Amino acid sequence: GLTIGVLQLGMPVMTALGNYTLLTVGDGLISQIPALLISTATGIIVTRSGSDSNLGHDIGNQVFGSPRALYMVAGVLTMLAIIPGLPKFPLFVMATALGGLAFAIQRRTKNAGIATEAAEQASALQQATASASEPENVRQFLKVDPMEIEIGYMLIPLTDAEQDGTLLGRVTVIRRQMALELGIILPTIRVRDNAQIDPNSYVIKLRGVQVATGEVRPNRLMAMNPGIAEQEIDGIPAIEPAFGLPAIWITPDEQERAEMLGYTVVDPASVITTHLSEVIRSSAASILSRQDVQALLDHVKEENPALINEVVPDLLSLGDVQRVLQNLLRERVSVRDLVTILEAIADQARITKDPDMLAEHARASLGRHTTSQYAAEDGRLHVMTLAPALQHELARTMVATERGPSFQLEPGQGQQLMKAVREAMERMASSGYQPVLLCPARIRLGVRRFTELSLSSLVVMAYSEVSPNVQVVAMEMVSLPGVDA
Repeated sequence: GLTIGVLQLGMPVMTALGNYTLLTVGDGLISQIPALLISTATGIIVTRSGSDSNLGHDIGNQVFGSPRALYMVAGVLTMLAIIPGLPKFPLFVMATALGGLAFAIQRRTKNAGIATEAAEQASALQQATASASEPENVRQFLKVDPMEIEIGYMLIPLTDAEQDGTLLGRVTVIRRQMALELGIILPTIRVRDNAQIDPNSYVIKLRGVQVATGEVRPNRLMAMNPGIAEQEIDGIPAIEPAFGLPAIWITPDEQERAEMLGYTVVDPASVITTHLSEVIRSSAASILSRQDVQALLDHVKEENPALINEVVPDLLSLGDVQRVLQNLLRERVSVRDLVTILEAIADQARITKDPDMLAEHARASLGRHTTSQYAAEDGRLHVMTLAPALQHELARTMVATERGPSFQLEPGQGQQLMKAVREAMERMASSGYQPVLLCPARIRLGVRRFTELSLSSLVVMAYSEVSPNVQVVAMEMVSLPGVDA
């Protein structure tokens, strides 16, 4: 083109260069249009292979199904019409037409949604009316979930995985943890929202009855001072719901500084799951049902059929076994080693059917596990004991009642004994040890029943439960004024 323009047409070099260069570029662009159309058509045919309708129907639905796409095209045409040199009138006309079409589609979609919602509400009302007229459908309201957590609407993001919510996953982990720790299979724990409670609160229910409640702030972290942090940090004062410890709600930006100062920082989901774990540990005896016990026995029977056939139902009923296991769980003794427990109670079931006595024999068989559970990191068991004179007095005054062994102490002696035990517990706890009271087996259950209401965290063990290879360190000795040594 440049040669023809200069030699044949006599055009100046720069003029010929400008004209024929533009023509060459344009020719190259035009030659690419067929290839672009063929590629686009091929892509449409390939990507619609999963559709059952024809191509025209699919294209129409995709182009005119969303008003957003038409609004975008109308906007692009409007911007092109503003550019100098381009035909304004046709572009404005097409932009206006597409904008109007998009508005009409949007309005029709909105009206269809309203109509659909109204139809759904009418259908729901009709089903509710039909259900009300059918008495047998009322049975579904009689079902009570064994365990459930109700959360306020501000805590719903904690259950949404798309918003990095981890509550549901952690609840599943708790079920596995309790199976390993307590030896029971927890029922499914349901998590549901409840608009009637405080937005930042949650409620833990056991068989439909509220057993615990707490409050968390979803956009903050809870910082607790384990006793080594001396500097205070800014935040919202709070109480840790599981153990009642003072805490502070801080912003995520302050987490690193709080941890450097020695604070323990946890997220809201961890606060809820920790509280749930403690509720399960303290309520395990109430959670364990006869059906759960039967499932545990069926599992043991797969490898120990002779043991199960000897105990149930020849020696004990299913209810007797349930009460024995509940007595153990009530004191947070794991029933995971069910074979050892059943062998222990099978030896004594021919003598007594009392669940309390059977549970005491089972505790003696589980002594190695119990001792390791409360032993310190150095392997030694730190305990407090009862003065010999006090042991003799308690054994002398112990009588059998409907709720188990009880002590008939003189007026005021019970309060003095409770005060002495509480003070010894506080001294042990301040030293960093789990309060464990060691006493003779004949009064162990009576001491436990005496202290379980006011001092529920006290672990009461018998001498016969201590593993022979564990060193016992007596840190405190509880005595009662007025009882001669």
